[in-house]
Amino acid sequence: MDIPKAHYTVLLGFVEVLDDLGGKSDVAGIASRQGLELDDLVPILETGEMLGLIQVSAGEVSITEKGHLFIVANPKARKKMLKDVVVNLDTFKKLIDLVKQSDKGYITKDEVLEFVSNESLATQSPDGDPDISDEFNWIVEWGRLLLILNYDANEEIISIRKK
Repeated sequence: MDIPKAHYTVLLGFVEVLDDLGGKSDVAGIASRQGLELDDLVPILETGEMLGLIQVSAGEVSITEKGHLFIVANPKARKKMLKDVVVNLDTFKKLIDLVKQSDKGYITKDEVLEFVSNESLATQSPDGDPDISDEFNWIVEWGRLLLILNYDANEEIISIRKK
């Protein structure tokens, strides 16, 4: 499952706090300092690792060289750094290909939900059923944020954002 599942501002704040702590901390300690439950911290850690900003090993989290560059970059450069990673994640590559292959130049929300379901990307909800709507929301959030995708909520269609 290679979809970032933490909000950009939460991730940014976490990396900034980690940097303020000297670039390294134990996971439990930073969770406590931030008032986060460990369950709340897992998606932040997974997203940070996926994007190459942090590294987690043996209960320790540390900022990577890319994470340091991310912190000192301006907001536009930060998003460019993340976009370069996200467009190369398997899920986003396949989704972009799906849109490009569409005769209409866009795909519908239902087609994205089917894609997510077929790719077995959906996380399991507490009752054991795949929660593909969460996956869809994360795709749209990160796709819009990084200027990769457009989503028209009224028409429920996704297209590739033009540069």
